[in-house]
Amino acid sequence: MVEIPTRLGVLEYHDVVGAGPDASGFPGPSAASYKVDRARFASHLELLAAVRPAVLPSHGGEVPAHDAVLLTFDDGGADALLVAAPLLESHGMRGIFFMTTGMIGRPGFLEPGQLRELAERGHAIGSHSVTHPARFSALTREEMLREWRESRAALEAVLGADVRLASVPGGYHSAAVAATAAEAGIRWLFTSEPSARVSTTGDCAVVGRFTLRRSSSAAQALAFATGRGSARRVAALAWTGKKLLKRAAGPAYLRVRRIAFGDA
Repeated sequence: MVEIPTRLGVLEYHDVVGAGPDASGFPGPSAASYKVDRARFASHLELLAAVRPAVLPSHGGEVPAHDAVLLTFDDGGADALLVAAPLLESHGMRGIFFMTTGMIGRPGFLEPGQLRELAERGHAIGSHSVTHPARFSALTREEMLREWRESRAALEAVLGADVRLASVPGGYHSAAVAATAAEAGIRWLFTSEPSARVSTTGDCAVVGRFTLRRSSSAAQALAFATGRGSARRVAALAWTGKKLLKRAAGPAYLRVRRIAFGDA
């Protein structure tokens, strides 16, 4: 197994959109709250370029064994190829794109040929599950394994290459999520927990990420990437409170969230 870095500054984006927020990725107000528009993302990259973000050199490749910065993108919306990738490439950067494989080829999502093009242009591709379960950690062990294994198999069939990267959908991570990912052959699992620490479960490195939202500034992206100031600590405190609320509320948390955002 490759050397595992002890700390990484990983940024978690979802869609970077050029047109309306529902034109790429999952629709609805709550999903839109995570979609960064083209101009704002470009401003993020202007500051991040000085940090020289790294990227996994292949789908199952190595992470540099130092305090690297990685840019990741969840869900697999079509603007990954149309908007995010060209902006990254204009700064000499590459991203890690996690695909919800059950959405491949559907309106607003990447098609098989587009996934292959992303990989050919030097971006890394990973799993974001098959069905994007609302509460991944509430699945049975067998269901988790199926989500990981089937999504890996679907991506490998499209790409013709080994896929060892994955991210947890919806922020619902647990020890069982990591254990089943490792059993399914995933070697780098990215969560939404705002932490720079890297842990291991079996042969799988478990990596936290710092989430950027629609209103996130370039200064915040830079602070998350570098650890400067209090941005990481504030995010960790907010995450802890949110995690406790999720545990206490159970499925009701998602219902209240949908109402608050005005989702149908």
